[in-house]
Amino acid sequence: MLTNLSIKNYALIEDISLDFNKGMTVITGETGAGKSIIIQAVDLLLGARASASSIRTGSSVCSLSARFDISKNPTAQKMLEELAIEHEDEVIVRRNLDVSGKSKTFINDMPVSVSALYDIGRLLIDFYSQHKSNMLFDGNYQRQILDDVAGNAKMLERLNEKYIYLTGLLSKKNSLMLSQSERERMADLYNFQLQEITKADLQADEEIKIEAELPKLKNAEKIQNLAAEIANNLYKQDKSVLESLSKTIKQIDMLGQLGIDTEILSKTINEAFIQIDDIYREINNISQNIDVNPGTLNNMLEKQQLIKKLKSKYGKSVEDILKYKEELAGKIKELTDYDFNLISLEKEIDAAKKETELICEKISDARKSVSKKLAKDIVAELEDLNMKNVQFEIAIQKQEISAYGFDKIEFMFCANKGETIYPLAEVASGGELSRVMLAIAASLSNYYQISTMIFDEIDTGTSGQTSQKIGKKLKKISYSKQIILVSHQAQIASNADTHISIYKESVNNRNITKAKVLNKEEHIKEIAKIISGEKVTEHALKHAKEMTLQ
Repeated sequence: MLTNLSIKNYALIEDISLDFNKGMTVITGETGAGKSIIIQAVDLLLGARASASSIRTGSSVCSLSARFDISKNPTAQKMLEELAIEHEDEVIVRRNLDVSGKSKTFINDMPVSVSALYDIGRLLIDFYSQHKSNMLFDGNYQRQILDDVAGNAKMLERLNEKYIYLTGLLSKKNSLMLSQSERERMADLYNFQLQEITKADLQADEEIKIEAELPKLKNAEKIQNLAAEIANNLYKQDKSVLESLSKTIKQIDMLGQLGIDTEILSKTINEAFIQIDDIYREINNISQNIDVNPGTLNNMLEKQQLIKKLKSKYGKSVEDILKYKEELAGKIKELTDYDFNLISLEKEIDAAKKETELICEKISDARKSVSKKLAKDIVAELEDLNMKNVQFEIAIQKQEISAYGFDKIEFMFCANKGETIYPLAEVASGGELSRVMLAIAASLSNYYQISTMIFDEIDTGTSGQTSQKIGKKLKKISYSKQIILVSHQAQIASNADTHISIYKESVNNRNITKAKVLNKEEHIKEIAKIISGEKVTEHALKHAKEMTLQ
């Protein structure tokens, strides 16, 4: 559940930090005070689209953070483990947005993508709001609700794998379905490309070798002359280094014969002689073996140009070209063995279709097995919300196979018994839609591990009597879930365990949205204000107190 929310420099909010408890928390305030800004901040924090215009005027960065207790949310814990994020029973989510529009997101101080933030957010909070009510019209959202209740997650993962495999086979078949002349044309092209690469006789490390050898070939004459000069200095010319060293060795030996301790000197100079002799032999070898043949250089330059040409056509490296060469052999074989390949591929497709259809049938059966009970539960919840004789059904029709099965899911609705039932999107009014959202939320509350539910102005378009029923319904859900909601109705606010008042305050000629957690007396007074307006009467206070005791 949500335990703390911190908002800095977001819209009209300069700095607000709120602690949240179990049960039902109601947020109230005058129109325009910034009630929904609190909810929108949570939505943004958990992956909603960000805009630099959300940043408070005069600020460069907007900072949002929330702390959640996930001790009873194993699904969220599992996702954190998959993301390699360390956690215990608590997770802290942060999001920073700067004026350039760039967003930085963190989970337990580890940087994550916005999509990862969105995925974890869906496991932490279940949102129901007027600006998101059109989601109820979305067939995919309706299907997702039914799949959640049916527990289809693992089967849908299997279906997705099989569907990707099947579509891959179908794509391969389409590429094979060429006319005879087209196959011949493609075979000619592939054979030409194969011959061109084969003729080049490329080796995997050839380009590296060419780059290493070319500088030596281009400077062969200079290298040969310089090496010869060094060899002469070391050995061949009069008074060479080795001749001088040889003479010095003899002189040191003579010193030894005259009683001087020359053991170390003798050993060192002899080692030097051997090392310089080795250098001479290596230099002489370079001088003798350097290739000064212009033909060798030309051949290597031509090979370099050929590799450059082949890279422009077949890959970014010699390895890519050789890999493409292997692929060409397979493509040519496919074209020449067309009939055999097509028959074999069609057998694979038939087998994959059967496997995919079998999973689709299992998913469909699971959906059908829970759809009637779910529809019945939703009807019961709607009747409890003062919608008597309402009709609600979940229609399931077979269609083409997709990654989600072969069912088309559609929520059907009619506010009056005996009338024709239509898709929910076509007939539900604003007030009816609010109650449908709440009825679905109430029906699904036992199926989800998500412990926090947020409702933004769920009471829009409802009367006082209906609002009273909505308040009682939310209170009932709050016994097992944390409920946070924005409301304009006293009948709903009176059920709150925690009441937060949102108000504007002028500071340095600027309006700032502030929040205050009300005590019991302030809670009653705030409800009275909702009833009677800014001027709170004794009658309104008495009525408000009675409402909190019901």
